[in-house]
Amino acid sequence: MARCSFSYGTKFLLDDMEHIVKRTERNRVVVELIKYKQLKTFSLHELEEAWDEERLKFEDPDNRLSNVKFDLEQLTLEERAKIKMKLEVLQPIIKGYFHTIKLDEYLSLLVKEKGIKVSKATFYKWKKLWENHGDGRYLLDRKSGPKSRWTETEVLDSLEKIMEDNLYSGEDIYYRYVYRLYKDSIKKINELREEDQKITLRSFQTIWRIIREKRNLYRQTVAREGHVAARLQRDGAKSMVERPERPLQRVELDWTPVDIYLVDPKSLARKRPWLVFAIDVYSGNPLGFYITFEYPDSLAIKQCLLHCFLPKVYLKKLYPDIQNEWTAYGIPQELVIDNAPSNNSRELEEVCEMFGIVALYPEIEAGHKKGTVERYLKTFNDHIHTLKGTSFANIYEKKNYDSEGKACITLQAFYHIAHIIIVDMISHNWSHSRIGGTPHQIWEKAYDEDPSLMKELPFTKKEIIVVLCAGREKRIIQNKGVVLEEAWYWSEELMKLRYRMIQEGEENRQVTIRFDYSNVKKVYVQNPFDNTFIEAFLDINAIKQFEKHYGVEPLLPIPFQQIKAICLQEGRKRRAFDDTHIIEATKRIKAIQEEQEKDKRKKYKQTLKEEASIIENLALSSFDYEELGAPEEIDTFRYVGELSEAELKIRRKKSKTTDIYQAQSRDNVIDEEVQNSKTVNLQLPSDDDDLPMYEISQYR
Repeated sequence: MARCSFSYGTKFLLDDMEHIVKRTERNRVVVELIKYKQLKTFSLHELEEAWDEERLKFEDPDNRLSNVKFDLEQLTLEERAKIKMKLEVLQPIIKGYFHTIKLDEYLSLLVKEKGIKVSKATFYKWKKLWENHGDGRYLLDRKSGPKSRWTETEVLDSLEKIMEDNLYSGEDIYYRYVYRLYKDSIKKINELREEDQKITLRSFQTIWRIIREKRNLYRQTVAREGHVAARLQRDGAKSMVERPERPLQRVELDWTPVDIYLVDPKSLARKRPWLVFAIDVYSGNPLGFYITFEYPDSLAIKQCLLHCFLPKVYLKKLYPDIQNEWTAYGIPQELVIDNAPSNNSRELEEVCEMFGIVALYPEIEAGHKKGTVERYLKTFNDHIHTLKGTSFANIYEKKNYDSEGKACITLQAFYHIAHIIIVDMISHNWSHSRIGGTPHQIWEKAYDEDPSLMKELPFTKKEIIVVLCAGREKRIIQNKGVVLEEAWYWSEELMKLRYRMIQEGEENRQVTIRFDYSNVKKVYVQNPFDNTFIEAFLDINAIKQFEKHYGVEPLLPIPFQQIKAICLQEGRKRRAFDDTHIIEATKRIKAIQEEQEKDKRKKYKQTLKEEASIIENLALSSFDYEELGAPEEIDTFRYVGELSEAELKIRRKKSKTTDIYQAQSRDNVIDEEVQNSKTVNLQLPSDDDDLPMYEISQYR
C-alpha cells in the first residue's frame, strides 16, 4: 500500500481533473487545478470522502503501481526473500534512527553480521522508494537482480525440502544427519542419469554454508523457543511501557467475547459474538474494530487492521443518528498484539513486514503491557451489560437472568450499536487517564500542533482491501456471474472477462475472489491474465429477498456471517421439506408410459376406444339449450361429431323437399324439438354447397 499525503507538491486526479497541492492549513488543503491555473480550497474531510468514493486518485510518478502485486499470495518465495532482505537493510529508515548512524559503518556492519552487501547508491535508491511508497512490495526490482552463488537447482530444491521437513519442528537435529539426507537425495537423482550428467556431491562444509544462508533462523528459533525468544534474539530487548509521543506511534489490538447474545431473525438461534478492537495508545482514540461469531484468527485481525487503515467517511451516511465524527485512521508504527497462537501465523507477520509495522508480542499473561486496549474492552462490555440479552461478566452477576430468552438484537443492528458506543461513548467521552480532553480532541490537537504529522492514504481503496480483506474463495465465472454462499455477483467487466476466458478455452478455470467480511455487497475477482482485480456487485434481487424474508437493512453493510447464516437456514429448510410425493408422481408417470407402450403394440386400440367414449360422453352430457346462445359468426360454432360424406348425401336427398319449409319455420321447429328432446338438424339451404354438415344435439 503506497502511502500518500496531501503535502506540498502532491499531484492527484479529482473527478478526472489533475490537481497539485500548494499548501496545507490545518484541516484545509489549498490545491491548484492545473488545466485552468485556478486555486481551490478543500477540507481534509472532503478529500478523504472523495478518495473513499474512488473519485480521487494519487499520481504514480514512478509508474510502479501497475507492476505491484496487490495480493501477497502472488509473491513467489524468491520475491518474498528479496523484499525481506531490503526491509532489513532499511530498518534505520523504517524505525526512524537513520540520522543517528554513519552510513558507511552501517553498510560495513551489514556485510559482517548478515552477509548483505549493498552500495550507497542502491541504499539511497531503496530509501527513496520506501519514503515515496512506504510499502515493501514497491521495493521489488522490475528486472532480475545480480547473480548469487551458483548451485544446481536440484541441490537447492533438495536442501529446501530437507530444511522444511527437519529444521522447523522444534526438535534437536544434527547437521551431519542433514548432510546424510542430502547425500541420499542426490544419490536417488543420479540413479536416473547418465554418467556425464550426474550431480557432484558437495562437501559437508559447503552444504553447511548453504544451509546457514538459506535457513530461516527466526522460524527455527520460534519452533524451539517461541516468538518472544525469537524476537529477543533478532531485535534485542525493548521496552513496551514507555508512553508514545504522537498518534499511531503505538497501537494495541486485542479481542474479547462480547457479553451479549445476538439473534438470527429467522431461526431465532442465539450466538455470542467476538469483538476484535484496536486503539491508539497516545490519544486513547479507537482506530477500528471487527465483529465475528468465530474465535478470532489471523483473518479476523486483518479485517480489524483494514478498518484501522481506512477513513470512516461512511459514518454519517450509514448511521446519521450518531452525534459525533470518527476521524482516526492510519497505519501504526508499532502494533502490540496478544501472544496467542493465531497471532503467530506467517500471514499476519508478512502483513506487518510489508507495511513496516513492528509487531510487539508481550509475554504470556502479561496483560499489563497492553493495558490500554484491555481497559477499553472492559468499558465496551460495561455498556453492553445494559442491553437485553446480556450475559454479564460472570455467573454471579448474571444470577437468574434469562440471557437467551431476553435476546432480541441481530448482528446488523449490533454493528450499529457498536459504532454508537465507540464513537459517542468512548472517542468523545472525557479521558481520565490522559490530559487534554476526549480521545478525539487529543488526536486532533496532535495533528494541529505538529505540521509534520500527515494523514496518509493508499492510491486506491481497492488496493488496501485486496491486501487485508479476510475473504478468499475459488469460483468459476458463469453466465450469472460468480456465486458466494448462494448469492450471485455480477458486473459488465466480469462478463467481459468470462467471454475472454471462453475465447481462450479457459471457461472452466477457477478464479480467486477476495471480499471484505464486514460487508459483502461487493467482491473483487482476480483477472488471471494480468492479476488485476475486477469488482462485482451483489444481485439487487438477492438483497430484496434478504430484506423481505430476513429483515436485512439494504442500505447498511451486510456482514458475510449474516449471509452465511441465511444460506444455512435456507439449506435446513430444503432438507426438512417432505418431497416424497414426487416419488408417487414419478411412479404414476412410469405407469402411464408402460400402458402406452403396451397399447402401441395393439395399434392404440385402447386409446381410440377411450377417445370415442369421451366424445360420446360429451355428446350425451346435459346442458341448458338457452345457455348456448346464438353464434355471431360461422367460425364460432362448436360441434359434436362430423357427418361422413355418405351420410351427408342421404340427408340431402331426404331433406330436399322440405328445405324451404324448414327455413321458414326453423325457430318453431327448434322450440318443439327441444321440448320433445329430439335432435335438431340445421342444414344449409343450397344442396350444391360443399361445406360439411354439422349435428348439434340438445337435451333438457
